[in-house]
Parts: sequence; C-alpha cells; structure tokens
Amino acid sequence: MLTKNVHGYTVHYKRKARKGVDHLAYVLTYDEANSLFQSALNTMEKVKFEDRVGRNFTLRRIGIAKFSLKKRKGW
Repeated sequence: MLTKNVHGYTVHYKRKARKGVDHLAYVLTYDEANSLFQSALNTMEKVKFEDRVGRNFTLRRIGIAKFSLKKRKGW
C-alpha cells in the first residue's frame, strides 16, 4: 500500500488508484479536493468521484485526516 499527503490529508492507495490520487493532488483546485475530503469526514461514508477522463474512484475515511482511495470498476 502506498501513502501520499494530499492537501494535508494522508491518503492510502494501491498502485492502480494512483491516477485518482494525482487527480486530487494536481488537477482539482484546493477547494474542489477539500470538498471531497470534507464530505468523507462529515458523513463518515465513502465519496465516489471520477476524474476528468471518466475513471471511477472511491474516497473513504479511515481515521482522523486519514483516507483510503480505491479505483472502482469501469474505465
């Protein structure tokens, strides 16, 4: 499992979800990415999103400021 700090949040992910981490870190603005993290923090649920080319990902809270990111089936 790989780990990356994205906008102050620790994200754990497998290699196949790297495009999703890059999308959160480098493509989305801080406010856009923070909105996804805050949704996962507030609901304690998973937040589904897709990148700009249609790949599907799920962001899930696993602790205080810790998240897991998984690639969902699809593109």
